[in-house]
Amino acid sequence: MSFRVDYGDLEFERPADKIKTNNVPPVPGRIFDGMKAYEDAARGFHLVSFERTVKDAAGQDVPGGIIVSHRPATAQVSQLFRLSLDASKTDLERITHFDTGTGRIISDFATIACDDWRGFHRGGGAIMVMDLDGSEHFQLWHVSSFFLICILPSVDGELDNFPGKGRIERLTHDDFRYQNIVVSPSNKLMAFSSNKENNVDTLIYLTDLTGSSTGAKADTAPFTLPSRLITPTAGHGTTHWTVHDFSVDDKHLVLTKDFGNAYKLLYLVDISGPKPTAPELVVLPHLTEKEEDTVYEQAKFSRHPDQPHLLYLITNGYGDFNSVIAYDLQSRAVVHITTPNPDLRPYRQISWDVESLKVTSGSILFLANIEGWSSLFAVPLSGPFRDTVIEVQMDHEGGWLSCLPNALSEKPNEVVFNLTSYRSRGFLGKVDVSLMFNSVEKDGNGNAYISTSATVYRQAAAPLDPHAVAPKLIRFKSFDGLEVPALYYHPNNGNSVVPAIIGIHGGPEWQATAEFRTPTHGYLLNELGCAIIYPNVRGSTGYGKRYMAADDVQKREDSVKDIGALLDHITNEMKDELDSARIAVIGNSYGGYMVFASLSQYSHKIACGNANFGIAHWPSFLQNTAAVRRANRRREYGDETIPEIREFLERISPVNNASKIAVPLLITHGETDTRVTVHEAVNMYSIISKNVHSELVICEMEGHGYKQKSVIEYTNAAAILFLERFLLKKANL
Repeated sequence: MSFRVDYGDLEFERPADKIKTNNVPPVPGRIFDGMKAYEDAARGFHLVSFERTVKDAAGQDVPGGIIVSHRPATAQVSQLFRLSLDASKTDLERITHFDTGTGRIISDFATIACDDWRGFHRGGGAIMVMDLDGSEHFQLWHVSSFFLICILPSVDGELDNFPGKGRIERLTHDDFRYQNIVVSPSNKLMAFSSNKENNVDTLIYLTDLTGSSTGAKADTAPFTLPSRLITPTAGHGTTHWTVHDFSVDDKHLVLTKDFGNAYKLLYLVDISGPKPTAPELVVLPHLTEKEEDTVYEQAKFSRHPDQPHLLYLITNGYGDFNSVIAYDLQSRAVVHITTPNPDLRPYRQISWDVESLKVTSGSILFLANIEGWSSLFAVPLSGPFRDTVIEVQMDHEGGWLSCLPNALSEKPNEVVFNLTSYRSRGFLGKVDVSLMFNSVEKDGNGNAYISTSATVYRQAAAPLDPHAVAPKLIRFKSFDGLEVPALYYHPNNGNSVVPAIIGIHGGPEWQATAEFRTPTHGYLLNELGCAIIYPNVRGSTGYGKRYMAADDVQKREDSVKDIGALLDHITNEMKDELDSARIAVIGNSYGGYMVFASLSQYSHKIACGNANFGIAHWPSFLQNTAAVRRANRRREYGDETIPEIREFLERISPVNNASKIAVPLLITHGETDTRVTVHEAVNMYSIISKNVHSELVICEMEGHGYKQKSVIEYTNAAAILFLERFLLKKANL
């Protein structure tokens, strides 16, 4: 499934491990040395999962810990670590020792109570989704318990994890993609998604964790996980199912059929009989939005044994924003929890997108994305504040949160938070939710809130950036009057005129939030004295579905015009803070396309650009992107097989407008990228390098985004050197 890359007559140098370059000058050691503190601060800890409580050989309970991801300073790729739930303990136990080529992106990780796939009972452990080289050809892996002895002998093809704890056995042995693991509350069943039927349709499969009768032995033979298909396919590469949850009684699965990021339908599958039923479409009553503009996300069943028919989910079917609702599958009644429309009598109106919904037996937790900062809310399901939406105001400088309740170990009130801010890329803290509900207060508008502090895990805290600059929210008007928000960082609070860097996020269905920063962010601010602006151009998430759809298909260049409007805003409204003669644009993925497009339209206003794994030619991108993603991307960007759409895509493609670019350009790309293949970079570079100064960096064994230490450090340093030379106009460096 990999693409052959024709580099033509390009000759490469190899200045670092897994790096090859063309026309890139030697990078001074001072930049690598100067970046180290900022790269260390960026190596945060990321919450992955709770371990299950399991029984040892004597039948005694062994409490689980917390699994986190973190890249040690000396490791090439991120590793998994275990820490105790007891925040007073400071041990941090490394449990994986992956090397390059033996483990890369862990996209899903689900702990299990046990399995009997190998013909004997294995307590604890996890099922992990991981690829090996950044290509996103994710496979399923069984990870044995990190603290119980596994009697299975060494298996052919088992990952070498020495000296780490835990055995890692591959469960799938092909080149398809496996993702989206969901384990039933009883631990009897597991569902997952894969494109293994035909390489293009993502379908849902079911497998037994216990009572599996696989016939496998506890021997050295590789094991292939048996499974049964439960969703149909149209067979045209347009079918994409996502599994969300099992009901508490294991009788139903809730799924969505995804036609794109802005259109997802809700389905229910009865799995109580000998054969699952066909997925049944669930239509919510009294929707106010068109079906084709509606999404259903993060559907979760109630965890109360008397309410297996109650669903909690996020939808924008009742307005512009994603809101939390409850839906009773039996009575077909909808209860609005955060819907902004007051006529629907929500518990609390929240006129922002809601995300990250968690449901336990005692409460539901969710986050609201408010202008790029996340706010946590809790809804008790019993007690004096039952059905009250309570804002949880953390003792935290503000930024981005994620949370995970320890419900699978029957401790639903135990919640661990991942917190990031402008000062830190990620640290962990713990809160007891039941104690929070004892101190609820009301604000001036009568809304409930709690002020609380998390008990911080000191061993899972990245170094703070000592010179961190807090972001400021600004807005500017685009060509058509649309107001575009942006996060703005200035090295000295706007007290002097400095060069500016515009950092454009990817997606385009993504958002620059309070946690979003380029890898070189701190160095640019503190060492080079540059200001940075991260605009959320039309098409970004977080501002409602109409804003997100404002760049679709033939409106694509309207988002590029948003960058033009920002350039004008800098010139006309920010001249006392920013030097309009020294502006650079940088971006990744779709942001890379935006760099190419902005340079082709506004070279007279921009000093230079840095595009990382960007789209240069829309038709070839759509033809070469992984088949499993193609239909989704055609819905966003346009179907290149339709003549009039192809003509439009050709017209706006950067490779066909490269002659308009008149300023230096740095291009980097991962060689095994299956989302935006490396052909995009090579084709763009072969054209642009004939006209203006251009530099090319190819990153080996890297996919869509860089994960290896040597690659991260080199691409960061090369970008700094490039900006020194062409933005700051410093010669002889």
